[in-house]
Amino acid sequence: MSNVDFNTLTSDYAKKVLKGLGEKENIKHIANCMTRLRLVLADVSKIDEDLLKNETGATKVIIDGNDVHVVYGLQINEIRQAIDAEIKKEKEKEGYIGNVNVKKILEGIGGKDNIKEITNCMTRLRLVLKDVSKLNENILINETGASKVIILDEHNAHIIYGLKIEEIRKAIDEEIKK
Repeated sequence: MSNVDFNTLTSDYAKKVLKGLGEKENIKHIANCMTRLRLVLADVSKIDEDLLKNETGATKVIIDGNDVHVVYGLQINEIRQAIDAEIKKEKEKEGYIGNVNVKKILEGIGGKDNIKEITNCMTRLRLVLKDVSKLNENILINETGASKVIILDEHNAHIIYGLKIEEIRKAIDEEIKK
């Protein structure tokens, strides 16, 4: 096991943990208890137990199906904070604002220059577009979590996201103002 100074956890440390877990895309859920990082992973075969034990200070890795516990000890809160900060930083580089991949949504809409007006109701993003033919339904549904794209006419469309629509709308507004 390496000598890890848990008082000065860096971005490089968090990157090592994420690499040992198969990168952030492999993490479906992350939580912690008093001593363990508790995860649900998409593919447990991507775990690098040696890296986790030898380079991040883990004392044990427990795998039960897709549930994984990585035992670190009482410094788990600091470790979790470092991991969360690194995931947030990586997501921001990819175009996320909060949990919303604004870059992908705008790509699916045909770019922010294609938007004339944007509003929302309880579950839908309501758009008035310059050119509705620039909508990419595949991106919107498969890459941004929309459940349906409804084209009303050559300028109006609704994208159904469900109850997370407020967060999505605010993130898009923030990006458009840049």
